Amino acid sequence: MKFHPIAGWSLGACALALPGVLLAVQPDPLDAAAAVPAQTYQSPLSDYRTHTDEPLQDWREANDQVGRIGGWRTYSMEGWAQPAESSAEPATGGGHDHH
Repeated sequence: MKFHPIAGWSLGACALALPGVLLAVQPDPLDAAAAVPAQTYQSPLSDYRTHTDEPLQDWREANDQVGRIGGWRTYSMEGWAQPAESSAEPATGGGHDHH
């Protein structure tokens, strides 16, 4: 690929002219009567859904369902991964052998 000097000059001229074009479009910040674009605001809470309570059920049925699932031990294991089995040999290293 051969570099053309004319392409380099035109690219340089565009790069130098670009800030002037961008600044010319903006209104004077000290002019109180300057036209400004309309601003729109969307609240970050516009999609908020309030908490809704689940319908109450008989406590005996709820206890039976927990028993069918596996009891409280099943719930206590949620989100907890079993650690990999450790080898019989202790881990080497630690950096305190030289003391």
